[in-house]
Amino acid sequence: MYEPPRQEEPSGCRETWVLTRAVFAVLLPLLVALIAVLGAVAGAVVLFALHPVLALLPIAALAVALALYARWERTRFRPPEA
Repeated sequence: MYEPPRQEEPSGCRETWVLTRAVFAVLLPLLVALIAVLGAVAGAVVLFALHPVLALLPIAALAVALALYARWERTRFRPPEA
């Protein structure tokens, strides 16, 4: 028996925008982190060229950022109480 092909609606721009937004929502934080790390490395090189002690500033900023992130993670994910 012959069945005619279904007439599907053509995909519109809305689906394209939703998918694009979803992809950028995933990629944007990683891209910002990558650019920040590259900027910190470039800044450390420039500061090290000026004076070796100044190169410790980006390292100190990284240490503070990691400590704040660890503190935030500790309060965000609490283990279940027994």
